[in-house]
Amino acid sequence: MEKMGLYVHHPFCVKKCRYCDFASRPETGAAEIEAYYRGMLTEISQADPAPEKQIDTLYFGGGTPSYVGSRYLKQVVTALADHYQFDPLDDKREMTIEVNPASAMAEKLYAYRAMGFNRLSIGLQATQERLLHFLGRAHTAGDFKETVRHAVAAGFENISADLIFGVPGQTVDDVKAALDYLLSLPRIRHLSCYSLIVEPGTVFDTWRKQGKLALPPEETERKMYQVIGEETARKGMKQYEISNYAYPGFESRHNSGYWTMMPYRGFGLAAASFDGFRRWTNTAVMADYLKAPGQALAEGHRLTEQERRGDFMFLGLRRLDGVANADYHRLFGSSFWKDYQKEIDHLLKEGLVFRKDDRLALTKRGLDLANQVFMAFV
Repeated sequence: MEKMGLYVHHPFCVKKCRYCDFASRPETGAAEIEAYYRGMLTEISQADPAPEKQIDTLYFGGGTPSYVGSRYLKQVVTALADHYQFDPLDDKREMTIEVNPASAMAEKLYAYRAMGFNRLSIGLQATQERLLHFLGRAHTAGDFKETVRHAVAAGFENISADLIFGVPGQTVDDVKAALDYLLSLPRIRHLSCYSLIVEPGTVFDTWRKQGKLALPPEETERKMYQVIGEETARKGMKQYEISNYAYPGFESRHNSGYWTMMPYRGFGLAAASFDGFRRWTNTAVMADYLKAPGQALAEGHRLTEQERRGDFMFLGLRRLDGVANADYHRLFGSSFWKDYQKEIDHLLKEGLVFRKDDRLALTKRGLDLANQVFMAFV
């Protein structure tokens, strides 16, 4: 059976971080939370149950899933398990929940493990208090450490942490200290390390337009990225995607599904879905979602054959292992060496990709200039 992933979006937060452009917001009252989860249960009940698909991963993201009461999350897990006919307590399935150290109380972590979640993704972003304050985070590095301690006690063996680099005022030593801190803690098996991007509509975007945001030089940001690669490798982690590092066997299966074009179904505000041929995204407007859960769309598009081929290439090239021509042939009945000969020859000449047997992957230089590579296939 073809594998499929499920994503559930929980938009509520304690407050909006200054860099965040996700569909997230402080809740306006208990009634809004009740209405939102009623709407999501309706959306789940109306979805195609996809009996020909095997649910391989479930991911609760946000926003902050840990912000709301555990009973809401339990309702959603139960509804999904009933609708898609899977056992949430089967640890062969990867079930991830994102939590914020400001709201991930010990009793919630025990409840998540009892629901079947076997992977925890904890937002840290930085360990220096000045940087956490600058980013608008609602927690301290000490809160993060306590969350890890409680998660270990609750039985989580697989914990991922997020780190942001390229923050104004951040130094290379700050990044190294954050990595030392993270990798000294138990059960941290995975790191997602993202370069700060100033997204439209964020507080940082306003500050930049006002000349109040001094981003570090490009060479400093690149050095931070290199240090992350060096330090994680020294600790035995492998970089398996542009922004992701893991100990062997702890790579994120859910995110890997996105990069290998595995079908996925998203539920909730602004959640995206892909069935192999069509992509669609729920509205990001709460009032519209509550009126027609899963029916009010922000966008929907059936991919052309050429778009599917391009998606295969640029999504797959995010992974350090790159793309295999055998997989391309299985999906499209042709060869990417032939279909993209001109583009690949140019990228090879520029030293941005390399060929190993029948695979194509990014070089070290290609990692630094990945967007330039991806544009060749769009």
